[in-house]
Amino acid sequence: MKSSDVEIMRCFLSMMDGALPLPSYNEVKIDEEDAIYPYIQKLVVSSLQNTAAMQAKYEENSYLDKVVSDDPKDMEMLVQLVTDTVHELIRGNAELASGSGIFVFFVLEEQPYVGFFKMKFQERFVCKVAEDGAVSWVNNSKIMPRCTQKEYDFFLINLLEQTVRLSDVEHYIDDCKTNYLADYVLKLKPDPSEKEKVQTIKETTLETIRECYPEKEVPQKILAYRTEVAEHVEQTGRVSVAQIEQKVFSDNEKAAGRYRERLEEERIAREPMPVSKKTERQFTKKQKIVTDNGIELLVPVEYLKNSDYVEYVQDEEGNISIIIKSIHAIQA
Repeated sequence: MKSSDVEIMRCFLSMMDGALPLPSYNEVKIDEEDAIYPYIQKLVVSSLQNTAAMQAKYEENSYLDKVVSDDPKDMEMLVQLVTDTVHELIRGNAELASGSGIFVFFVLEEQPYVGFFKMKFQERFVCKVAEDGAVSWVNNSKIMPRCTQKEYDFFLINLLEQTVRLSDVEHYIDDCKTNYLADYVLKLKPDPSEKEKVQTIKETTLETIRECYPEKEVPQKILAYRTEVAEHVEQTGRVSVAQIEQKVFSDNEKAAGRYRERLEEERIAREPMPVSKKTERQFTKKQKIVTDNGIELLVPVEYLKNSDYVEYVQDEEGNISIIIKSIHAIQA
């Protein structure tokens, strides 16, 4: 996915300042020659590739279905509704910062989307030299926020598939920590993000191994789990709860049951879950081995179970030695 593939149809800018009694918004005519055009393209792609984004699906005749449209001409109703809602939340909750909003209707891979980005007000200063040689700091209001997740909150709605991706940021609203975009703006109950699901699967697997296997078997079992997952992700582009259970816990019925129950409680589906290229690289590039005395080793996945390169030797007392083989040089 390239940012240049994003075709922008309409764009609105809004001001949501808690110090002002009312918000404001207006449509901005932009084309590919304007600086904001490629900036919005990068925002879109960065958000679509954000593994921490939560996901949801909305049904026909639901609240969200009634306020969005696949016709760009009908976009203004959503702009006004979101702007008013977010502005009221900002005025009533000090933790939710004032900011500017970017609304965009765009097409990507023949799919229509509508998106919203709440940008934090920027305070960037530059050093300038006056004609008389005096040096001073001045506020440069022309600097746009970076296209990184910490700089903005967002939602992106695929209008044909009726799916939503939104940032996982939470704030205290009326003394309750909540995702204001999901709960107040879109009125959705999103699923955990890809990042959160993958982390939950990982933590559950490791906890189950440590609880259900003898201590001396734990290191080898963890290495086997990491290798199996890396191979499966590389071959299929997916993480499979069922595959991990079969490959890792087939020798221990108690462990398999505990693993399965915990992930059911966390609402993690057993069906193979597609993962992004970013997550795939995390699984397949290198794995960290951490010993109980604090030594850390980064080992390429393909070497983890290859005794020609890495060998694990366990003595009668259960202590493990890691032997690294076939080394031609050591770089300082």
